[in-house]
Amino acid sequence: MKRSIVLFLVSFLATAGVGGGIYYAFTHNLIPGVGEIETITPSTTNTEATRNETQYNSDAAAETPATTPTTDDTPKADSTPLPAVPTEPEITEEPIQPDDTTTPNPPTEQDTETTAPEPGSTPGDEETTAPAGPDFTLPNPDSARNEEHRVALLALEAIRHGDLKAALEYLIKRRLMTDSAAAVIQTWAANNTPGELVETANSRREDGNKVTRYRVHTTNGSEDLILDVVTDRNGEAIIENATTAPADKTAITAESDHITATEGFFEAVRSGDMLKACSLITGEEISFATVAGLCMIFEEDNFRMREHSPIRNTFVNDEFAGNLVYLTSANPAITQEARIAIELARTSEGWRVKAAGLEGLLLSYENSAVAEGGRYFPIVKNPKGGDSIALFFGFNEADLTPRSLRQLQIIAELLKGTERRLNISGHTDDIGSERYNQSLSERRAAAVKEALVNFGASADQITTHGLGMSQPRRLPAATDTEQTIDYIRGENRRAEIYLDFES
Repeated sequence: MKRSIVLFLVSFLATAGVGGGIYYAFTHNLIPGVGEIETITPSTTNTEATRNETQYNSDAAAETPATTPTTDDTPKADSTPLPAVPTEPEITEEPIQPDDTTTPNPPTEQDTETTAPEPGSTPGDEETTAPAGPDFTLPNPDSARNEEHRVALLALEAIRHGDLKAALEYLIKRRLMTDSAAAVIQTWAANNTPGELVETANSRREDGNKVTRYRVHTTNGSEDLILDVVTDRNGEAIIENATTAPADKTAITAESDHITATEGFFEAVRSGDMLKACSLITGEEISFATVAGLCMIFEEDNFRMREHSPIRNTFVNDEFAGNLVYLTSANPAITQEARIAIELARTSEGWRVKAAGLEGLLLSYENSAVAEGGRYFPIVKNPKGGDSIALFFGFNEADLTPRSLRQLQIIAELLKGTERRLNISGHTDDIGSERYNQSLSERRAAAVKEALVNFGASADQITTHGLGMSQPRRLPAATDTEQTIDYIRGENRRAEIYLDFES
């Protein structure tokens, strides 16, 4: 009860504006009769409370005369009877906090300043500040899209720095680069001048870490620099691995990994290098016809891999890998990105494209064909299995368009590198007599053969025949509009080149 009265008195006087003085007297046992109550002091582990106590002691010392008060000067307890105290719940022993009105000034910036840990550091590291080193301020800090891109840009600045060795050591100490990556970079920089930095691929490891690949193009050498930046779940990035790759992306070697092989294949397709593209496939689930069709579509709509991270790895093991490849087009009729899913297999010659899912690409191509009118898929399914190349003709015509001639030039390049044979079939729509359409289909097949021979293929490699209107690609439905029916008939006026052949 005695304890409750004392606490009530402290609270009452605090509201009268003298809480600071009571707090001083109470904590220094200046209130007689309460010495048996344990003095309550803030915990030494509580920095803020310790600072508050120190501040209060300092304030009290400033207001107290220099001479130490004698025993007679000790304040006496008030002998006036205290008013009745209402019954209160039991008060637990908690540190008594000073009144808010007398709170000392908040800690200064110097009191609270701490040094942020470096990327990749762990608690307990002796070095808490960045080591001294070369100036690595990026010319344009806003150019970094994220942390991994910033680290890659810092590596590029290091290569361009006057003292390469010191610059790389600086990045190693900051845990932004491994020793092994720095060694490769130093060797590469001795023979190459860095050019553009391009983000080429990304993947996710089983441990959750993200891997972003960058290619530093050389401006005067034969090899590009490949940087793999690993970003952990805390957002800290480090250049974990560095390798080199031929500046000619299509020059795939047995040591090239699946991402580099993917780059090389699509670069060959984009440039219309049919022979090179075909050398980078297994020839099993993806055929020469598919590759030829891809070359045609890429050339017509100027497809290319998108600028940032065009390759996304979906899985990889010792034998197989899967990648999604994102494409953009210069054709204004194609407003969305297209993508191709490919599977690669490891062979004795290195990684090769085993299969390709073209649905996304063909959908984009179809949308642009509808918008422009008169364009049809160059890749069609062969009734015998596999894919074939389709060339299309105008109504009642057997003359090849400039587009068809360019497609045949691509195919002729493939034929000149082999001794295989191919078969060409001519087709018509359902307008006109059967006899007339049979003759028209034969003339269409003959026109294709003639163009191939003019582009350098041997006439002995080519067989032709006409099928008239007997094998249409599509048949109109009773509910189709006249415009739709005309489009379907346009698909049937064609010649098909069967490239899935036997030697």
